Amino acid sequence: MPTYEATFLGPAPRDPQQRFWDPEMQTLPREELRALQLDRLRAVVARVIDGKAPLFGRKLAAAGITAPADLTSVDDVNLIPTTLKQELRDSEADHPPFGDYRFTPREECVRLGSSTGTTGVPTLTLWTRRDIWLEYESAARVWWRNGWRPGQIVTHAHPAYLYGGGVMLSGCLEYFGMLNLWVAPPDTDELGEQGIRMWERVHPDVSMVAFSHGRFVEIASKLGVDLVNDAGLPSFTLRGFGKKGIPIMTCGVEAYAYLGGPCGEGEGGHVHEDWAIVQAIDPATGRDKPSGEWGNLVVTTLDRDNGLVRYDLEEAACFIDEPCACGETTKRGFWGGRFKDLLASHGKHFQVNEIEGALRSVDAVKKPTLEWQVVKPSDERAPLHVRVELGGDGGDVAVVAGQCAAAIESEVGVKAEVDVVERGSLERRGYKQLRLVDQ
Repeated sequence: MPTYEATFLGPAPRDPQQRFWDPEMQTLPREELRALQLDRLRAVVARVIDGKAPLFGRKLAAAGITAPADLTSVDDVNLIPTTLKQELRDSEADHPPFGDYRFTPREECVRLGSSTGTTGVPTLTLWTRRDIWLEYESAARVWWRNGWRPGQIVTHAHPAYLYGGGVMLSGCLEYFGMLNLWVAPPDTDELGEQGIRMWERVHPDVSMVAFSHGRFVEIASKLGVDLVNDAGLPSFTLRGFGKKGIPIMTCGVEAYAYLGGPCGEGEGGHVHEDWAIVQAIDPATGRDKPSGEWGNLVVTTLDRDNGLVRYDLEEAACFIDEPCACGETTKRGFWGGRFKDLLASHGKHFQVNEIEGALRSVDAVKKPTLEWQVVKPSDERAPLHVRVELGGDGGDVAVVAGQCAAAIESEVGVKAEVDVVERGSLERRGYKQLRLVDQ
């Protein structure tokens, strides 16, 4: 089991052939893992009762919890009311700038970041050295499971500055021992070309530019560059995708950036349960959903200087408890997207990204990249309105619109009004394209 040192520069070397990054913790018997979780949960509760994080103190008071011993099992975490992101925003507004949900004084923290703010006012995150180390070790488990090893070259285009994700990812890669090839998000063609020209000189072994990949492809096509053959950019791939959805990899920098990841043997992503109690709950009751059933993703972080208690991300998740062939004893999870991102049209509920899956079957709109937007329906009875850019090879707009509408109806099960627009008509972003618009 790794130990934290305040002056760490990197972890002890591992045998590249060993199965797990941290064999002791990743194969801990379930009963011992549950006991460790309970000890760490009680430690969190003790800190709250001692006056840390008043927001969570009010939650414990509402549940009638006055001492750590009131929690007799890990399941008793369900006695504590959940906390929503809006409550964190309200706390920061009422107790500026950092709110009253922090466990550690600002003077003991060394890094500040914010969420992306895609669903509202960004929240702030504070990390101590220990909190950063815990994320680095968690990411190392993910990288190792995925078959990556120290010495490889990894490229990514995460934003930096106030957004905490880019700095955290770079730090995790460097701690693990990878050469960190960090390029700018391609917000402009010039920035995109800068990254492409670097890849032509230094070919990465691993690509983590998934959120920006389409923009890079589009810019490369203008330059006459083949990203694979000329720039050596490998496809972004993750192991362990399953029928239930995407393996859980992260629940946001404000909660736990490297919550878990897939092993390639069984479906789902292994969750780092020694450092978090992760649940799929019924929002009506606050209780755990049975194994394999979808609920709200709720995370309680453990053994951190700063943490969150029963944080409901309002995202869909499910977990399975069956043993995995890889030998890791942690439960496995799946992520199903944000509930707030669900669309409804004519009685059908679906994720906006399901539209992309349908449109990719239409050749006339997917080269050099697929560019599309959905206008958010005003109500469930309103028709679905989709805008799609015509591909670089052109085509009859009316025919292509009919093909797109047919694909959406076939794959998603809803009728859509499709507008096929000229190439370059829709807004471009360097990171996380804008797919859902109000009008």
